[in-house]
Amino acid sequence: YVLESKLTEFHGAFPDAQLPSKRIIGPKNYEFLKSKREEFQEYLQHPELSNSQLLADFLSPNGGETQFLDKILPDVNLGKIIKSVPGKLMKEKGQHLEPFIMNFINSCESPKPKPSRPELTILSPTSENNKKLFNDLFKNNANRAENTERKQNQNYFMEVMTVEGVYDYLMYVGRVVFQVPDWLHHLLMGTRILFKNTLEMYTDYYLQCKLEQLFQEHRLVSLITLLRDAIFCENTEPRSLQDKQKGAKQTFEEMMNYIPDLLVKCIGEETKYESIRLLFDGLQQPVLNKQLTYVLLDIVIQELFPELNKVQKEVTSVTSWM
Repeated sequence: YVLESKLTEFHGAFPDAQLPSKRIIGPKNYEFLKSKREEFQEYLQHPELSNSQLLADFLSPNGGETQFLDKILPDVNLGKIIKSVPGKLMKEKGQHLEPFIMNFINSCESPKPKPSRPELTILSPTSENNKKLFNDLFKNNANRAENTERKQNQNYFMEVMTVEGVYDYLMYVGRVVFQVPDWLHHLLMGTRILFKNTLEMYTDYYLQCKLEQLFQEHRLVSLITLLRDAIFCENTEPRSLQDKQKGAKQTFEEMMNYIPDLLVKCIGEETKYESIRLLFDGLQQPVLNKQLTYVLLDIVIQELFPELNKVQKEVTSVTSWM
């Protein structure tokens, strides 16, 4: 019955499997327990108890010492009883001994277990309770569809969104690199639907004007000359370590001065320094710079020779058809 109360707390009551009542009138000897053996076996063989840790502890020789013996044999404070008996005997002086002895006997007996009933138990965040909560046995007991439940409990603020356009790029860099505060990120997300297209149209117009200025004849000549000298000219002496450090320091200071003061007030000086340091260190990786150069070279070649794109699409379509 102690096991039943423990199982009821965790698994709930089983209407189709009940133990016989503890208040049955009659001798509770071995013959009586033997007559109720089938009912006990039927209760222990309930399907929902097949993976119960409580039942395994109860049936193991040493598993139920701490869980079940506390309710069966409560602690009796013998010292307190021995000290209280002489004082009560002296006070009574031999009078009313029979009720005193009966009360004394009742106080020494273990209290009768109360009828068990389901109670609300709050699980503390322990490792044992985590095993019960995340065990496969207790997953999807109602056999609900996972897709509907996921749609109802979906958190749209934690949804991963695709980054597209200058506005999204700036938001991503501000959130990841510059660590803008939450209020500013939420403000930018709220105004995204209003200013995204406007900002991207202005950016396209601004870049188009700059490219037209860059592609003028005299500027193209100087750019081609600089590119030729950087790739094919072998007469230039390699820079010393001191010159490289001086150039790196100047570049870092220019990057620090490029950040607007309004953004610095929002993120702070320390965050500004760490963010610029992250960007600066990221651009000093030779392997990544080489990969970036190849990617940009592919884009330039595709813009100069658009027919290469058509050939590649035809080859892809033929391969997928085969």
